[in-house]
Amino acid sequence: AREAVEEARKKVAAVINADPKEIFFTSGGTESDNYALRGMMHSRKANGRKHLITTTIEHPAILQTCKALEKEGFRVTRLPVDQHGLVDLKKLEEAICEDTVLVSIMAANNEIGTIEPIAEIGKLCHDKGVYFHTDAVQAFGHIPLDVKAMNIDMLSLSGHKINGPKGVGAIYIRSGLLLDPFITGGGQEKGRRSGTENVPGIVGLAKALEIQTQNLEANMQKMTALRDKLIAGVEERIKTV
Repeated sequence: AREAVEEARKKVAAVINADPKEIFFTSGGTESDNYALRGMMHSRKANGRKHLITTTIEHPAILQTCKALEKEGFRVTRLPVDQHGLVDLKKLEEAICEDTVLVSIMAANNEIGTIEPIAEIGKLCHDKGVYFHTDAVQAFGHIPLDVKAMNIDMLSLSGHKINGPKGVGAIYIRSGLLLDPFITGGGQEKGRRSGTENVPGIVGLAKALEIQTQNLEANMQKMTALRDKLIAGVEERIKTV
């Protein structure tokens, strides 16, 4: 069982160009998002930095966690997006201030499919000395992701979005990044997320990822063609009514 879990960890890490020791399994994307935001913000509050930046179109796992953090005394800035769902990098830069700890912006939107300029956002954050988390639940296994090239410090993913089992996910945490443990107990997942591992779910996630990424480029081309066909059909229909 241990070998199977560690093999799954290697597979997840390889897809996003991470080290296996930077992958921690969770119950899904919501838990991963919670850990990224709560773990980072609480671990930095002692030095007086309590500001977090996100967008208005994030998944509820991010938006509701932000509301909870505000009740605890943290400050949250929610950036607007344009008509295409894209974040304005200039507005992001203007929002970063001395007490900003973290920027959390999704990789791909779960409602309209917008893919954000993650690499550019990550570089801006690092240039400004703040950490960058991306909710990649909708993007993982569907488009190329490279945590090093994209300057990503933390990344959330989920199994069922790539036809894997429900109830399993993972979070990438860049090596050397200290976060308060999310669940304390028996010390599983290197003490960051204690609790008995969901071995069947973890193995299933890795197998689904293996299948999903075998023909990633072909799948992307197929989905792009279907998207364009749908848009063209809708536009043509609008013209006739």
